[in-house]
Amino acid sequence: MRSHQQIVPNEPGSLSFQEKQEDGDEAKYKCIRFFNLLILPNFGEFMGSFIFSFLACFAGQYQRSNDLVYPFLSGFSLYIARNLVANLTPAHLNPAVTLLQWFRNEIPLVLAFTFCLDQLIGFLLGVTLFRTLVTQTEFNDYIVMYEIVAVEGVRKINRLQAFLLEVFLSMIYFMAHSLEERQDSTVAAAWGFIQLVSYPLYGFTSNVTLLLVTSTVSYIFSPSTTPSFLLLYLNVFASLAAVLMAWCVDIASRPSAPESEDKKSTN
Repeated sequence: MRSHQQIVPNEPGSLSFQEKQEDGDEAKYKCIRFFNLLILPNFGEFMGSFIFSFLACFAGQYQRSNDLVYPFLSGFSLYIARNLVANLTPAHLNPAVTLLQWFRNEIPLVLAFTFCLDQLIGFLLGVTLFRTLVTQTEFNDYIVMYEIVAVEGVRKINRLQAFLLEVFLSMIYFMAHSLEERQDSTVAAAWGFIQLVSYPLYGFTSNVTLLLVTSTVSYIFSPSTTPSFLLLYLNVFASLAAVLMAWCVDIASRPSAPESEDKKSTN
């Protein structure tokens, strides 16, 4: 009689069992990789944008918005937000910084796109929450005060000068994100400095998304104000020019490889 051997396909040690186990491990690895490389950074960027925009609004309270306190609180808000989410994300909190990091091949295109969405949603929620909670508080939106450069009706700076100043100051701020040491403190200090010397076309507007969100929310809560997004196209062009200049400076400042190493690599 022919003996019939029972085959158990899922028995440990069988080929099919090992293949299924390997497939399960690979799927688990892909899920973990997707979570670490996409979900966590985006969550951190969203939370950082929310915290930064919410805390920065306190700098605009009327009783505190003097020449020194306002930039200090704004820069300190950025410093706190970046450090709170530093273990999750690079904390760009600025679409122009995200674009610059993509130019530098620091992040992939997909992550750059999702970061910009995170910043928009985070800023919108942070600013809206603050304005909802302080409706009875006198509030001063610096970014909608176009008369800041005029004294008794006389302008102290024209639009072209303000545009060029925004380009160069934004470039310095963007370059601070390429530092390997003391990056958080330098970025916050650069941001605070821009707030201190800000004119209506730059300063807070070095962050185009934050300008758009804050100006829109301010216009909704205070319809009598002049919305800053009417000149948003100038801020967009200024940010793009600053990003390109910072990128060129970054390329020019990279140390070149010695000729001996180049010859070895060719051989």
